[in-house]
Amino acid sequence: MTGPSIESILTMLSERRTTYGPVLNQMMKLRDAYNGDIIVPLPEMDRNERSSVANLIATGLDQTAMRIASTTPNVFFPALEPGNRASEKRAATRRRATLGWWDANKMGLKLRRRARFMIGYASSPVVLRPDPKRGIAKWEVRSPLTAYPALSEDIDNITPTDCIFSFGRSYKWLKANYPNSAYKFWANGSEPSAQTLYDVVEYVDADCWVLAAVEVNPVTPSLIPGQSSMRFVELERIPNRTGICPAVVPGRITLDRQQGQFDGLVGMYQMQAKLMALEVIAVERGIFPDTYLISRPGETGKFVSGPYDGRTGMVNIIAGGDLKEAGFQQGMGPTATIDRLERNMRITSGIPAEFGGESNSNIRTGKRGDAILSAVVDFPVQEAQELLGESLVEENKRAIAIAKSYFGNERRSFYVSFRGAQGHVDYVPNKDFETDDNVVTYSYAGSDANSLVVGLGQRVGLGTLSKRSAQEIDPLVADPELEHDRVVAESLEQALLLSVQQQAQQGAIPPADLARIMQLVVSDKMPLAEAVDSVHKEAQTRQATPAPAGAPETMPGLAQPQMGAEQPGTLPATNAAAPNQPNMMDLLSQLGVGANA
Repeated sequence: MTGPSIESILTMLSERRTTYGPVLNQMMKLRDAYNGDIIVPLPEMDRNERSSVANLIATGLDQTAMRIASTTPNVFFPALEPGNRASEKRAATRRRATLGWWDANKMGLKLRRRARFMIGYASSPVVLRPDPKRGIAKWEVRSPLTAYPALSEDIDNITPTDCIFSFGRSYKWLKANYPNSAYKFWANGSEPSAQTLYDVVEYVDADCWVLAAVEVNPVTPSLIPGQSSMRFVELERIPNRTGICPAVVPGRITLDRQQGQFDGLVGMYQMQAKLMALEVIAVERGIFPDTYLISRPGETGKFVSGPYDGRTGMVNIIAGGDLKEAGFQQGMGPTATIDRLERNMRITSGIPAEFGGESNSNIRTGKRGDAILSAVVDFPVQEAQELLGESLVEENKRAIAIAKSYFGNERRSFYVSFRGAQGHVDYVPNKDFETDDNVVTYSYAGSDANSLVVGLGQRVGLGTLSKRSAQEIDPLVADPELEHDRVVAESLEQALLLSVQQQAQQGAIPPADLARIMQLVVSDKMPLAEAVDSVHKEAQTRQATPAPAGAPETMPGLAQPQMGAEQPGTLPATNAAAPNQPNMMDLLSQLGVGANA
């Protein structure tokens, strides 16, 4: 048997649950607050009533996570022999293949979820497994609530020696995925109900993947010594050919324990919800005051009809007494305290009011918003992006190990649509992946897509950054090389169009030729450069073939500058450029269009 026994795994899981217990409890409190599942312990409140205060935890967490994932990281593989063309080509192949793996695993969406885990739970675990259908590694994002990595003396170590995951699954899921093992949970010949829950325990290390199902509410004798009421079934045990633990567990940097960025807000959010509930109760009592029946001297008061709650609209009828309403005057204490708590929550979490559409100023400018966001949230965004980038480096190494161990000599070919690597990539893992050294970086850690583009424009304008470098960093530019060629082509096309317009105005291009160019561009959907080249060749053909005297071609046609329509004259040559104007053929040659005379 490869790897530890199920008994050993369950023992380790029990020990780690005790160790990670306080952290997991805090995670669950944050999860409940994020979902708005706050219980207000007041008897006057409806148990089904949700909190009526602004959920800054959900807003701040989502906004920060979206800023983290708004830009896509890039990967670089150094060549083993710099300057060697074959070595550099293999390095480029490694990069494109890795980006293809990311693309196939929908890495953009996975990073959005992982950013939320990193900010909220201070951890973002992931497991890589071989995918036989596609012949690549499969990224599986796991919830930190279910992850129990092995403890390490190095607090910054993100690659544990082993990791255990525990999550609930129904008997229906168990029977559908492992029918040959599900029957082992039958008791006295009776099949469990489809909704019966089991703990599915997954163990991964450098040697194996192990999956087992454990009874949650056991009623039969145990198969585990010392645990008299627990049953388990081993579902699968797969050898790990890579020799590397496939789990990577990056964590947020804290002082001494795992702590999310918004853990400090949970208590304030609960207090705010309680105060808001008290204020609601006060308002209700002010509108529907408590009513008391007070007997007169010598009389015994009683209700003839009632008593009815004021919200019903029913009239209380009494005999022998008076009805008195208890006056209640609402103070401003709860409202002021609620506002103060909200301010403290924003300060603690670094959530600017602008995230919720508010502004402390009557002047709303992009400059102000950019300054606020940059000053408050850029550093947490920067740190989270750097942590995820370092995690992706280790994940790429495991993906490479999987590719070489399971599909090493198989030629793989697939289409890549990831930025900077569009097109087909062909590779053989054992041939092209000479090394797993790689570097993953964000274009500018700490900036989202909007602030990044603004910053790039400023640096290009100052002359401290080239346009080519800006294109490589810009998240909207999928292929920098292609984009550069398009920019150059557009510039030359604009120059060509300007030249055609100016030469036409000065009479250097006959109206008929100009109309022909327009026809080719509009009707035949021909690029401007090709249309000009085509008309130029047609004019050369006409000029090379002398027309008989009196033929229509010899007539002036439409009036030329300085002459009437009936006056004889000589049409200017189509390639005659106006003074101080760029020669059309030079422009065509720059666009790559042949224009041989």
